[in-house]
Amino acid sequence: MDRNTVIALLATAALFFGWQSYLSQKYPDRGKRPPVVEETPPAEAESAEPTQELQATTDVRSPESATQPPQPRQERVIDVQRPGYTAKLTSRGGALTEWVLADFDDASLPGRPRIGLVSGGPSLLTPLEGLGAPGAESVDYDVVRPSEDVVEFSAEVEGAFVRKTYRFEPEGFGARLTIEVENRSQQPITPDFGVVWPARRGNGTEFNEYNLAAFATDGVERFAIAPLPSMLGMGGGPAEGSLDVVPTPGDVFELDWAGVETRYFVAALLPDKPTEARARFVATEPGREGRLEVSFVPVSLPPGTRLAREYRLYIGPKEPERLEAFGAHLDEAIQKGWAPSLTRFFTAALTLVHQGVPNYGLAIVVLTFILRVAMAPLMVGQMRSMKRMADLAPKLKAAQDRFPDDRMKQQEAMMAVYQQAGVSPFSAFGGCLPMLLQLPVFVGFYFALQSSIQLRQQPFFGWINDLSQPESLFVIPGIDLHIRALPLLLGFAMWAQQRLTPTPGMDPAQARMMQILMPVMMTVMFYQFASGLGVYWLVSTLLGIAQQQWTNRSKPQTA
Repeated sequence: MDRNTVIALLATAALFFGWQSYLSQKYPDRGKRPPVVEETPPAEAESAEPTQELQATTDVRSPESATQPPQPRQERVIDVQRPGYTAKLTSRGGALTEWVLADFDDASLPGRPRIGLVSGGPSLLTPLEGLGAPGAESVDYDVVRPSEDVVEFSAEVEGAFVRKTYRFEPEGFGARLTIEVENRSQQPITPDFGVVWPARRGNGTEFNEYNLAAFATDGVERFAIAPLPSMLGMGGGPAEGSLDVVPTPGDVFELDWAGVETRYFVAALLPDKPTEARARFVATEPGREGRLEVSFVPVSLPPGTRLAREYRLYIGPKEPERLEAFGAHLDEAIQKGWAPSLTRFFTAALTLVHQGVPNYGLAIVVLTFILRVAMAPLMVGQMRSMKRMADLAPKLKAAQDRFPDDRMKQQEAMMAVYQQAGVSPFSAFGGCLPMLLQLPVFVGFYFALQSSIQLRQQPFFGWINDLSQPESLFVIPGIDLHIRALPLLLGFAMWAQQRLTPTPGMDPAQARMMQILMPVMMTVMFYQFASGLGVYWLVSTLLGIAQQQWTNRSKPQTA
């Protein structure tokens, strides 16, 4: 091994262990209703008699009390119980303060707490821009009509009567928020019916990827609070400043949804008028906190008129069937990469295989084997082409050496060697083409394994107890370095595959360098990948070694 090879190997290893130490410190836990505009007397806009409240802490006020001078009042909390979650609402701002999923917990935290999707403080506050009322998002509301399915808040704000109504669906993770504003003043007002959703990164691996996101017109915009690590485990850092999701002049624009997401969960708001809705992402503390603001184009309300806007809410897991049924492109909250059709195909294929194979790890192995068999003709053709070119390399070198100063005769002599062997000089390109065709397959399968909630907390065997997270065989005390077996085994397997693979036309020193650098780079790259992806790539590499050995031992074939 020459000096340059040793230096490159040592530098790569130092980068690898240094980056792992840094990561261990940074991530220690590794149906729409149209708006109503009516000119009605103020009394007609008030609610019906209050009904029984769910665990309210004080007496319910009547709508008439909203016309009395404001009095200090106690904050009231309303609990909502559904099969899939529990939620809490508060009279302070008529906001949502808690939404905890019943069937999902965080195994990376002590006690395995349930997943909560309201993490940055009271959500769905209404700043009421256009009413000239600073701080209106924190106004104390009356609890008018709390029931099992509907919770209604009302308040008088600067001459405007505001009603916020939450309606909870009996099943699933959906709800609706209707905001109604009635102008009881003598001047026009211009409400924008905006809501705010603050987001704060929590502890545990669930928040390792944390974004503000929106689907506008024909694509998803993401604004990272906690960024997704890149393929080498070195993400580009959290987003700073702000990002406005608004139309540019002359463009057709629709804001289908905006929300806060992790890899497997999303809290999304779907405005009832997408063409009039706007979103804004703000990084209040880059890497830690952000804020989502969703609003409509301000509407002028003359005195004595009222207008309502509605948001549909989905706050739950990224399960493809649920998101597709919800509509408005909400299924695009699942990251599918640049080959979404392939990602959907491999996700469906993995689900289908799992119906016959109860363990998801084994299902990945079976699906990898099926993929290798399906691509065998391309792979074998590539391997045979490279082997033929390697076999001809000495003869080609001799042909070049016979005419060291005449490139034209060199080319003629080399063509004679190709013709005698029955090999096309373009077969090397044909051998590389299958490798390029495999790239979309790898990307599609990568996102299928990286984003499928089916793999979350699914064990394989032994120490591989969660296919959606990097596995850890043991941890070196003191430096908190995780020793991961799958990436190390993968590096060794790739080294073995490199040694078996012919390298026609490559300088021997360069070939030896590649035999070292490529396995090391792949080990570093896969060190932060989910173990499900590691299982796939390791099995695929082992099958590739078997194919290469079989090809190397087979008799040469002419083109």
